[in-house]
Amino acid sequence: MTIKIIREKYLIYYVLIKEIIRTREVRKIIIIILVLIGIIIALLTFVIGLKKDIKSISNQIGNSKGEYRNIYINTLDKDIEELAKKINILYDKNQEVNAKAKHAEEELRQSIANMSHDLRTPLTSIMGYVQLIEKGNLVGEEKEYMEIVKKRTKVLQNLITSFYELSKIQEKEYNFQLKPLNLGNILCENLASFYMEFENKNIEPIIEIEDNLPNIISDENAVIRIFSNLINNMLKHGENYTKISLKQRENAIVSEFINNAPNLTEEDIPKIFNRFYIADKSRNSNNTGLGLSITKAFVEELGNEIKAELKEGKLKIEIKWKCRK
Repeated sequence: MTIKIIREKYLIYYVLIKEIIRTREVRKIIIIILVLIGIIIALLTFVIGLKKDIKSISNQIGNSKGEYRNIYINTLDKDIEELAKKINILYDKNQEVNAKAKHAEEELRQSIANMSHDLRTPLTSIMGYVQLIEKGNLVGEEKEYMEIVKKRTKVLQNLITSFYELSKIQEKEYNFQLKPLNLGNILCENLASFYMEFENKNIEPIIEIEDNLPNIISDENAVIRIFSNLINNMLKHGENYTKISLKQRENAIVSEFINNAPNLTEEDIPKIFNRFYIADKSRNSNNTGLGLSITKAFVEELGNEIKAELKEGKLKIEIKWKCRK
């Protein structure tokens, strides 16, 4: 009996000791889990903080829209702080480069404007003398050479006029005379003035002008120049197919000038309105590369939109004119 009691006591002690050991192991596991959770929370907090800092930098860069602006960041992370400093250094350098480039461009533009203005008067005098000489008794080669002089002088005169106009527009010095205009009437008059040019090139343009188009508020001389430049461009590169349309689309009037452009590529389209850009190098003898640039400047300065696209070997230049409200 005594031995049995002793055994039972030992068994109870054994069970108690085992439970105590098991409880300690559970506690250790719980502590380990809690420590791991704490580490994970700390890491998450750190990562979220980094993400927040990076997002703040990204938003500031996005909101700057390329303009000069210092990046401000309040962070404990030295690497993020260093990143912000380097971005600010890049902004400073970029601002300095842009300022120099802008100053150089303004000087160049002003020089071109001054040169164009100074050359217009003597060139007009030369044109007058050429016309006076033509009235004389020119024969044979003399007449032929004088015709060459006349053509070259006219090209030079157009180039100088283009320089002068472009500089005026870009300097916001062009004096627009705004009034109600009917685009259909202006386009028809322009097309009529180019009748002989189309005949000489054996081109019969497809004309689609919608009736009863609403008026727009714009400058008549600028609109005439826009249409003239685009028609001239078509005549130079039309390759037997030209189409001109003028239609109302929602709250705008859309004009489209479409012509064959076999030598044009998709790479040319983003640069087609750049100054001095000539896509077809084989036809640059009388091409200044300023016509489409002036056209774009006029269109945008008057508050309208212009774009170009190439589809199936055809160039389409589209202008969206704002209707009069």
